[in-house]
Amino acid sequence: MNIANSFGKLVARIQPSQAEVAQTQQHVSTIRGRLNLAFKLRKVLVGGSYARNTFIRSNSDVDLFAIIARSDITWGGKYQSSATILDRFRTELSGRLPTTNVGRDVHAVVVPFAQGPSVDVVPAVFDQMINNRPQYFIPDGAAGWMPTSPETHNLYLAKANERSIGKLKRVAQLMKFWRECSSTRFALSSFHIEILLASSGICLGIKSYAAIITHVLRNLAERECRSIQDPVGIAGLIPAVKTESQRVDALASIRHARNHANDACIADYAGDSNEAWRQWNIVFNGNFPK
Repeated sequence: MNIANSFGKLVARIQPSQAEVAQTQQHVSTIRGRLNLAFKLRKVLVGGSYARNTFIRSNSDVDLFAIIARSDITWGGKYQSSATILDRFRTELSGRLPTTNVGRDVHAVVVPFAQGPSVDVVPAVFDQMINNRPQYFIPDGAAGWMPTSPETHNLYLAKANERSIGKLKRVAQLMKFWRECSSTRFALSSFHIEILLASSGICLGIKSYAAIITHVLRNLAERECRSIQDPVGIAGLIPAVKTESQRVDALASIRHARNHANDACIADYAGDSNEAWRQWNIVFNGNFPK
């Protein structure tokens, strides 16, 4: 049994289908049409894993930045509470999608479509140009606003992926699939994982997926899921999770996976491919292909 072949098969298996891509485009069009009626919508920017091609089959949400005019979020010359704007977004989208349970997250309005990926709609307003890339303000989770620049981060990650000869994106997909496979559902930011891969150089050089995944799990465990300093200097700290309880849960799952990944690598090095496969199958909770 060849572990490298099993990882290759898994990478192929988790790629999004054409139907999912088409449904995502349709969902974006639906949301754009509704928001355009209620706000001065400048543009809609698809971000997150979808924009960075680290989207995985059946388990990825889509981040949608709705860039609106500054006049849409100001009152009396001051910015309104971002919570107020999120509530307005939720009201408008609920009106367009009355049978959908439109919710609220920390930074976004969550639209869980019946088919295809759910969409996290983030209200944003242009702030300034930084290094020829636009910077926006988005909700900070505490009723205020914080800076972000999806295009800047996407460019940073694209260059890191190019240096890794395409391996960074596939490792990010494998890590997301591992998170979704876990028997205990836990939160771990996909963006945090990608920034960690890019800033650490873990994916560089001639390495197997098995070696890289093990290295990532060790890194996360050693750092105890602490936030990462934004390498492009815009977002400040990039958290792995949103709360301390989420950090504790994520760390327990990471340590469990790290231990079995370590054992898998030891077994594979010793020539016991069957034991290596068994250990990787534990890591992926019964979803590792033969």
